[in-house]
Amino acid sequence: MHLHRLAQAPLLGRNGPFVVEAGGMIEVSRTLMKSEPELAELVASVEGVEVTMAEKGFGTRVQLRAGSDSGLAETDLERILDDLAEPRKQPFGV
Repeated sequence: MHLHRLAQAPLLGRNGPFVVEAGGMIEVSRTLMKSEPELAELVASVEGVEVTMAEKGFGTRVQLRAGSDSGLAETDLERILDDLAEPRKQPFGV
């Protein structure tokens, strides 16, 4: 899994990230075109980040939050969202 790859430039689309920095917290959110169960499996390995998800239209709104003392920056959270948005090939079950 590439969730810890932080050197890639962020991808911004029409629903680009929404960023808030307040009260010692960094927050980024975006709507991803994946289901909550699929995203829940992917975010299980993300440490030091609070993840909130909600169904929105044909996708899932994902909000990532980290404390300013976590060592993560806004760009790190954006890159995690980018990685979560990447399509993953899943083998068909027999």
